[in-house]
Amino acid sequence: MKTERTEPHEYRIVKEMNQNNAINLLNPSANRVFQVVDYEDEALREELATLPAGKLVELQLDRIGGRANVWQARRPANVASLTP
Repeated sequence: MKTERTEPHEYRIVKEMNQNNAINLLNPSANRVFQVVDYEDEALREELATLPAGKLVELQLDRIGGRANVWQARRPANVASLTP
């Protein structure tokens, strides 16, 4: 079953992207961590890979898989870049 977080949310990067292209994001308002392992496209993955821990980003997440806290990151429609 695929679930979506229907609205974009602000996330804080907990730790830089690892060698497996996974990154943990904290949603500060919900105090919840999301493990992102897939990306809308290579450009988004590359951009997230360059960001340091602590950076705030606005993303939309879709759950992938049926049993784990594993997500795909998508760039919100109104966001061209995660960095100013």
